[in-house]
Amino acid sequence: MFPFVFPYSGDEAPRVRDMPMRRIPAVPAHLTVAAARKVAALKQIAVLLVEQEERIVGTVDEGALADAAGDTPTAAAMKPLGLWLRPAMSAAEARDMFLGAGATILPVIAGGFVLGAVTLADVERAERRP
Repeated sequence: MFPFVFPYSGDEAPRVRDMPMRRIPAVPAHLTVAAARKVAALKQIAVLLVEQEERIVGTVDEGALADAAGDTPTAAAMKPLGLWLRPAMSAAEARDMFLGAGATILPVIAGGFVLGAVTLADVERAERRP
């Protein structure tokens, strides 16, 4: 069974692919943290992708944006893209990744493509579904 064709039926544990995904804006690595804060506020999202030379190289979340000085380049405040969710991952596995990373939102990546982002609250809500 191909995981993107058949929606969640309730017969199996909820998967990341069954959760609402938010679009993640990308900002250039040289953009200042102050400007990245504005992008995050305008898009109402707690994580941004950081792009350098037409490649996604990392993420910057609301905590990093809050802690860094406004004139700091976003690249200096980002985390390398090393932690993400997979669509077929169970909600329990995703929750463990969130808790281990201390994150509230993580990107979902499949086949080298960023599909969007899922929040810890979405994962916890999916786990509580009957």
